[in-house]
Amino acid sequence: MTEKQLSTDEAELYDRQIRLWGIESQERLRAADVLLIGVRGLGSEIAKNIILAGINSLTILDDGEVTQEDLRQNFLLQEKIPLGNKIAEEVLPRAQALNPLVKLTGDTEPVAAKTSDYFKKFTMVVATRIKFDAIIKIDNYCREHNVKFLYGDIFGFFGFAVSDLQEHDYFEDRVQLQSGQKRGHDGEKKTIKVEAKMTFPPLNKVLILPNTKQDINAIKKMSRPNNLFVALLVLLEFRRQHDRDPAAAKMSEDVDTLKSISSQIVELYNFSNIQMDDLYELFFGDISPVCAVLGGVMAQEVIKAVSHKEPPINNIFLFDPVSYSGKELTVGP
Repeated sequence: MTEKQLSTDEAELYDRQIRLWGIESQERLRAADVLLIGVRGLGSEIAKNIILAGINSLTILDDGEVTQEDLRQNFLLQEKIPLGNKIAEEVLPRAQALNPLVKLTGDTEPVAAKTSDYFKKFTMVVATRIKFDAIIKIDNYCREHNVKFLYGDIFGFFGFAVSDLQEHDYFEDRVQLQSGQKRGHDGEKKTIKVEAKMTFPPLNKVLILPNTKQDINAIKKMSRPNNLFVALLVLLEFRRQHDRDPAAAKMSEDVDTLKSISSQIVELYNFSNIQMDDLYELFFGDISPVCAVLGGVMAQEVIKAVSHKEPPINNIFLFDPVSYSGKELTVGP
């Protein structure tokens, strides 16, 4: 991706952001072409934030139809839209009103119909609410074309995001004190640009239950097991086994299934001190405030990834449904 020089109108519109993260970062944002898969609760929050940030283009890929629940919850939908219309097309007017300078496209094809070549034109792909096998397939496609990938989901009060930025270089501004000067003292300070690099593992080494002892040991070595990481594995395994998310209409049955999967995972990894009994009933539905929080976090990760400014989360963000706080975790070989 090459930087795109800002016009006078763009510089005026993005003045506050330029003051925050600099002209170079804003020019990189203006050159970024992002694909967003899924524009329901979480997806609409991500779309809002990255459109306002000033990327070049956003393609919204979602073959779903507008439902009554969407009309109640999705702020990108206008009132009185006929049920059954394609949601990827119906969100465009309000999304465009957020920032007329961003090019918006709605794509109503199923994500399963997309081949590897479809993804190579994007700077970054962000996915929500997709089937489990598609997560791994899309990540592999992105790796073929050196496209950055971010996946996130909401399960009731619990949410998470997992990133695969592959080989990612970034910089951050640090204040350098003059010789003999102590932090907090007045005097001249010099801001320097510090460059660094991160290497991310593919998601098939992070999200799939391991088949080998080597995979198990890699996750044990690279992460400190906690309840939320186990919850992530349990919910993705539930989705893989049942091709759906836990449903409130089947809460009793699904809680029993979640507990069974949890026991299998704890035994497989030989995890200890895992207590999830207070979590299971929090995994149902889409909670709007959680969508807003996680959507903001994921949008910020998109901005950091495409602008190459500030270190990104490496490589999992977990939203705690009990303490309502965020936690970062590094998982993988």
